[in-house]
Parts: sequence; C-alpha cells; structure tokens
Amino acid sequence: MEKINTFVYWAINNGWNVITENNGIEKLPKTITDRYNIPKEYKTFLENIKICTNAEENIWFFCIADYLRDEENAFKWNEFELISLEAANADNDQKWIEDIKEFWDKHFPIIFNVKGEYEYYAINTKTKEIVNGYEPMFEESGEVVANNFEELLEKIMNKEIEL
Repeated sequence: MEKINTFVYWAINNGWNVITENNGIEKLPKTITDRYNIPKEYKTFLENIKICTNAEENIWFFCIADYLRDEENAFKWNEFELISLEAANADNDQKWIEDIKEFWDKHFPIIFNVKGEYEYYAINTKTKEIVNGYEPMFEESGEVVANNFEELLEKIMNKEIEL
C-alpha cells in the first residue's frame, strides 16, 4: 500500500485527477474475476482508488467503475480486444481470432492512453509483468516494460515511463 500512496501523492502533484475510496474488490464483474488471476498489488490499487486520470482525461488507470462500464459510446475495459476481434472477424480469419483471444486471456488491461495513437498497459496474469502495446496490432506490439505493478508505478514516478 505504501507504493500506491506514494504514487497517489506523485500523481496529484503532477496534475492528475485522483480520488481515493475504499471500493472493495468484490465489485469486479465475475466475468473478469473468472477470466483473470489479478495480482494482489493491483487488487489493492482497485480497492483504494476510485479515479486516476491525467488532467486531459485521455490517459487513465482502470478503476472499478471502468471495469463495470458498458455504455454504448464509452471505452470499455476490453476495447482494444474488441477492436482486434472486429478486424479479425471482418477478415473471417479464425486463427487470428484465436490468437487475439489467447493474448487477452493472459493480459489484463490496466491503463489506456488515447491522446494520440491508442496504447495500453496490461498485466500478464501468468508472469505478473506489465506489457505495453499500441495500435494497430495491439497484441503483436506488446512488450514488457516492468516486472510487476509496483515497478510500473515506480517507473512512472521516475519518468522512465511517460504517460
């Protein structure tokens, strides 16, 4: 929790909109908790942060409400998976569809950046590493940028990763 508190302090001092609140992890949809083994550090983040966005609101850490959002025109937590599946379905490419599903079954999105080229950060739920990828081939561009969620926060605060 100490690393998360340090990050919250850093984020607020760097113009981010952060609202803390005890959310309770049990609010995550069962479809997510059944699909992903979410690391303890990120569960702690979800339990304690209600909103975490940059000032322009075009980069955000997913919080409980984001994983519950289902409005038609809003970015969904799995939006990039849906975009990829739409392209693969348009090509009627079953192998590509399987590859996309396999990738996203192991990568839990935690940050979206839509200020330019669409970009994501996701937790590899098998290794706990943080992967960063971008459009147009979200799954193929993914590269490891941190060994775990706390290291990601540290790299953001040290400006090794710029959001």
